[in-house]
Amino acid sequence: EAVAKKCREFNGIEADPETMVTVTCGATEGMIATLLATVDPGDEVVIVEPAYDCYIPMVTLNGGRPVFTPLTYPSYRIDWGAFHRCITPRTRLAILNFPHNPSGAVLDAQDLEALSEILRDTGVLILSDEVYEHIIFDGLSHHSLAGHPELRERSFIVSSFAKTYHATGWKIGYCLAPRQLSAEFQKIHQYLVFSVNTPIQHAYAELMQDQSH
Repeated sequence: EAVAKKCREFNGIEADPETMVTVTCGATEGMIATLLATVDPGDEVVIVEPAYDCYIPMVTLNGGRPVFTPLTYPSYRIDWGAFHRCITPRTRLAILNFPHNPSGAVLDAQDLEALSEILRDTGVLILSDEVYEHIIFDGLSHHSLAGHPELRERSFIVSSFAKTYHATGWKIGYCLAPRQLSAEFQKIHQYLVFSVNTPIQHAYAELMQDQSH
C-alpha cells in the first residue's frame, strides 16, 4: 500500500497494491523473476551497454541470447536507430536502466516516445531497472516508464529501497507491473523466495509516510 501511494504521488500512476505491486528480496530478485517469467530458451533480450553486471548472466542462465546496443559517448544517450535494428521476431525483452548505472544518464520524454514507437507493433516486453530514480543531478528529471501510457502496459518496473534509503543489506525492492504481467511474475517470485522480510517491510512502510526523508 505504501508503494502504491508512492507510485501515485511520484510517478502519477494508480497502482492496485494487491495486483500490480510485488515486494521483492531486493531489485536483483525482481529482475531475475522477470527474466524467468518472460524469457524462453532462444529468445533474444536487448541490453543497453554499459550495463549492470547481473543482466547478462540472468539472460544466459535462462537460455536467452543477449543482444547489445551501446550508449553513445559523451552524452550516453540511446541511439534509437541502432536500438531499433536490434529488434527482431525473436526479441522477447528489452532491459533498460535509467537513471543509468554507471553513467548517470536519464531518459527524457522524447526518448519514451521513440521507444514507444519502436515497440508499438511488437510483443516485446520491457524490464525497466529504475533503482536510481531518486538519485539524479544537474536539474534533470526522472521519466519513469510507469508514466507513459503505452510503455507501462508492457513493462516490469523494478526499484529498490536500498538505493533510496542507503540500506543495501536490508534487501527490499519491488516490481510494478500491469495486472496480467504481475500475475506471471508472482508465479516465479513465490518459489524464488516464498516471502520477503516482514519486519523490514513494516519499517520501510513507516519511513515512507514521512516525505521529508
